[in-house]
Amino acid sequence: MRSSTEGEHDLTAQQLLEAQQALDVAAFNGILSLAIVLRKRKLLTDAETKSLHDIMSQPLSLAGNADNPVVQDAQQNLDQLFALIVERG
Repeated sequence: MRSSTEGEHDLTAQQLLEAQQALDVAAFNGILSLAIVLRKRKLLTDAETKSLHDIMSQPLSLAGNADNPVVQDAQQNLDQLFALIVERG
């Protein structure tokens, strides 16, 4: 995988924001998908699932993030998705 810097692509602030959002969604989806697979295989306990939820939630609750409505929506979605993962166990 080739690494690059901003200067190599000369991106606008909007393009950088959109790229970061796309990467965040990809990471979010990948982690949740992996958690679902591990739960189905009985390789991720309720406590481990809660810990994963807590780790993913921590940056969202930091000062400067917690008051952001977009972050609040993301936290609510994260909470709901992890609740479903635990429920379906």
